[in-house]
Amino acid sequence: MKWPKNPSFRKDVASWHDSDGFCLFISFLSALVFYFSIEGIGVALEDDSYTRHAWMPILLMFLSGMVLVTNLFRILRRIVHRPSENE
Repeated sequence: MKWPKNPSFRKDVASWHDSDGFCLFISFLSALVFYFSIEGIGVALEDDSYTRHAWMPILLMFLSGMVLVTNLFRILRRIVHRPSENE
């Protein structure tokens, strides 16, 4: 006997790390890290002895920017595709 694909006694578990509030919190933190890395690039490029270490804040800016954009797209997609109360 095969199990039904969508049994009625099973509910989808809403994961806490994929909630709207947590995505907004992660987006806020990644925006702070992005700003911090921009400041780090400025400091590294001001002093000639730190210029060779400018790759670290650039990498940090790139990675935090990826997290920020990914979470913002996820939140925007949920807002656009949110079912209305009439459905």
